Amino acid sequence: MRAVEHSTIGSIGTVIAQAIEGAGGDYVALFTEVGLDLNTLRDPSVRISSDKMYRLLQLAEARCKDPLFGLHFAKYLHPTTFYSLGVSMYASETLGEYLNRYIKHYRLITTNNFISATLAEGVFELVKTDTPDEKIGPSQVDGFLAITVQSVRLALQSDFFPLSISVARPGPTGFEAKYAAFFGCPVIFDAPLTAIRINESDLSKKLPSANPYLTQMYEQLTVDYLEKIDRADFPARVYKELLRLLPTGVSCKDQVAQSLNMSTRTLYNKLEAANTTFREVLDETRRALAEAYMSEGLPIFEIAYLIGFSDTANFSRAFKKWTGKSPSEFRDTDAS
Repeated sequence: MRAVEHSTIGSIGTVIAQAIEGAGGDYVALFTEVGLDLNTLRDPSVRISSDKMYRLLQLAEARCKDPLFGLHFAKYLHPTTFYSLGVSMYASETLGEYLNRYIKHYRLITTNNFISATLAEGVFELVKTDTPDEKIGPSQVDGFLAITVQSVRLALQSDFFPLSISVARPGPTGFEAKYAAFFGCPVIFDAPLTAIRINESDLSKKLPSANPYLTQMYEQLTVDYLEKIDRADFPARVYKELLRLLPTGVSCKDQVAQSLNMSTRTLYNKLEAANTTFREVLDETRRALAEAYMSEGLPIFEIAYLIGFSDTANFSRAFKKWTGKSPSEFRDTDAS
């Protein structure tokens, strides 16, 4: 199976270009250096590969000499930045509906990571999970948080302050207070996950731009757009579903097909049409997760369990087949 290629909707490039220009940088030269044509990115069907997005944000932060670039480009966000999804979100009745659409159709914006939410004891928590085989820079982590909070402020057309923010990366020394000022809440760095927590009561807030007709119309455009993404790279969809399901103990083809709302035969046929198999996608997902868990220092037996192996011996054999090294050899090499 070819490596899963993740991407972000091209219109984010326009937001980044405006931020570079606002900081006094030469966005044309920078985009050219990365190999991106800003004019083509205005077409919603054009997407930015994860490698180019990573490099673009790294260069933007360095050239603009702005360690907070990931926060700053959010101010150039517009409801149409996310194409039809943005419009359907802003036309939602309440903030709760807005966030549900954001979560449900998030892969229209990017497939570099995925988001989920929980509601407990009066707190709604929105969590971002990075795909384990992706390089994620500080500006991408900050950008997700800033864009999410800023988009909610635009939708409510008023101030909005989460209960707290957690960031799964080290804090930028000397700038911590600026993060608290931007988000208007405590910001916790070096957290195990990147998350935004808000009051459950905020979910019932009405949106001034609510419009049921627009919501229905643009929701359908969003579904159509996502179907095109899925047809173009169905293995990536299965891969992302396995990333979500494997840690819960699910690795069976039938269960994965059910979670994707299709029959096992349809799953098989779609993967065959993409010149791969469920076993190949499963192995690639297991390898990506195993390497990520290795870097986090998890015990071998726990990694084996988390990615669906019944014992460490079978996991070790599979891992050596994938990487050419035993788990202990891989960990020693990674540590050096």
